[in-house]
Amino acid sequence: MDPTPPRPRKRFGQNFLHDPAVIERIVAELSISTETALLEIGPGRGALTRALLDYASKVVCVEIDRDLVRYLRDTFPASRLHVIEDDALEIDFDRLGRQVHGRSVGWTVAGNLPYNISKPIAMRLVESVESIERAVLMFQREVARRLCAAPGGADYGPLSILPRAVYEIERVMDVAPGAFRPRPEVVSTVTRWSAREERPSPDELERLRATLKAAFSNRRKTLKNNVRRALGSDAVLGQAGLDGSRRAQELSPEEFHALAAEWPKVR
Repeated sequence: MDPTPPRPRKRFGQNFLHDPAVIERIVAELSISTETALLEIGPGRGALTRALLDYASKVVCVEIDRDLVRYLRDTFPASRLHVIEDDALEIDFDRLGRQVHGRSVGWTVAGNLPYNISKPIAMRLVESVESIERAVLMFQREVARRLCAAPGGADYGPLSILPRAVYEIERVMDVAPGAFRPRPEVVSTVTRWSAREERPSPDELERLRATLKAAFSNRRKTLKNNVRRALGSDAVLGQAGLDGSRRAQELSPEEFHALAAEWPKVR
């Protein structure tokens, strides 16, 4: 007899995907081959996991809920599904590759992300880009809009710029609440991430992160005011060739990279 699936837990923000059409689209976007090092974040009850195993010889998954870990291990053979009980925000992706595959790998990541960790997970992927080739991830639609936003709008901010410095990020499709159990109150969006071949160094990324934090510290204030508050001077604006009377949401990603190049080194 099959094991009984655990009930969803609110503290983990669990909404389990069950719609076959959505699952099929996610699998198609992953472009799985026999060589794919496949990692699923938050497999839940394993609906997407089951579909992944139809294409991949082995899947690694990270699940924080111990009851779901037990259920997954009882449901799928250990030779096909390697279940790790851990917090995805704490995973060292390079170490995980060496642990499971005996070498560093470029992971392909899939996940229906709990809404309460979606932004921290996005930042974790930025930090771990050397170990990740591509990802197909589901976010709350509002978060996905921020990830894909263009300059000038209310959605545009650090989440629009920092991840896209190292990944190309594209919207794939919206997913209605009825695709999940329990049914969430919001619409979700599937996004596709592809690691850029040319990307900033870790030091450059840290400067960009510090630049964005300062520039967007108060969206109503000008760049000059926000930069002065952070650095005590606005000299970096002139060095970057930027008009300090503009607001952060008006700058293009390229202009932020120019500003970050002049930003003091982050200690």
